[in-house]
Amino acid sequence: MKKATTILLLLMAAMTVQGQQKVIKPKFVTPMPKISVAEWERLYENADFDEMNYDKKKYGDLSIYDDLYSGKCSWYCGGEVKKVTASSCLAPQGKFTYAGKNAHDFSHESVWATKGKGVGQSLTYTFEGKCPRITAVKILNGHVKDESIWRANSRVKRLRMYYNGKPYAILELQDSRSMQYFPVGTLGYHDSKKPNWTLKFEILDVYPGDKYGDTVISELYFDGIDVH
Repeated sequence: MKKATTILLLLMAAMTVQGQQKVIKPKFVTPMPKISVAEWERLYENADFDEMNYDKKKYGDLSIYDDLYSGKCSWYCGGEVKKVTASSCLAPQGKFTYAGKNAHDFSHESVWATKGKGVGQSLTYTFEGKCPRITAVKILNGHVKDESIWRANSRVKRLRMYYNGKPYAILELQDSRSMQYFPVGTLGYHDSKKPNWTLKFEILDVYPGDKYGDTVISELYFDGIDVH
């Protein structure tokens, strides 16, 4: 009886921790563009190309490439990530590396890949106290370079998000080759007198790949306020 009571109390405690964390689903999901970055660059070199009136049926939504490669105004005009660390990463394979920093290098072709299935593995982002505050997390889930590679590798199903080491929310990701936008409230200080702060993203569950056991995130980056 005592053992059964102990197990029940542990289960109730786990449910309470889960209950204190809000579950956030993506507000926006943007599929990967239908064209390559090189093709996108050629469009922008064309003086007649109107980026506000392009043919979405032909090119797809190009806002992901705008985010990563155009240098357009964003939270990153004033916001900066001081450091990105990973709990583990897949060993390099030839010229390809899979370090945690690849998830924040503004290239959809380089990735963070976990060592093993990935459940329990994490990325931690460190910010200075003066950094503008964050209001959203953007994730390119899986190896989004192309459809076949995306399907071959595992993708994240759920991420537990920690704010300064404390569980904050659970992000529920769709199994789609896309950019997923999660509004997360207002996080950070924007105060030079405040210490560094962190956001950690721990993999809780995955969508299994067709071929490989590792789990991949192409990009995890941010939107926010205090910049303009």
